[in-house]
Amino acid sequence: MKWLMTLLIPFWLWAGTNDGSILLWNNSTYILTATIIAADGTYLGQYTMQPGQQITFTQSLNPTQYTHPGAPNVSLTPYTVTWQCSSEEYYSVCGNVGPGSMIRSNDCYGLQVCKAKKGEKEAPASSLKKKK
Repeated sequence: MKWLMTLLIPFWLWAGTNDGSILLWNNSTYILTATIIAADGTYLGQYTMQPGQQITFTQSLNPTQYTHPGAPNVSLTPYTVTWQCSSEEYYSVCGNVGPGSMIRSNDCYGLQVCKAKKGEKEAPASSLKKKK
């Protein structure tokens, strides 16, 4: 057991709180795009996700030595995650998302329904063709 602790200590030291990771989970029945926005309004990224798909978003929170005049002293967290349908309407929005959170599309505030795109008909329930 002692050798296991010795082996894992470097990993525990490396695994600090400087990574702003969140787990995104599309638990809806629609293809959705998750957009992550920082607390200061900065766009951090987006992912188009299939139903049931999970993705981990990681943002480095390590401070840098770079300074320049007029640089705002604001936080990147908490994040805001918006879930958007392929028809470009909002499915749901989650605010106050902290690092280490799991965000599910159906747990956020919103209508949680996607409409068909204009000019696009809904897919039939079955692709079987009737024989006469």
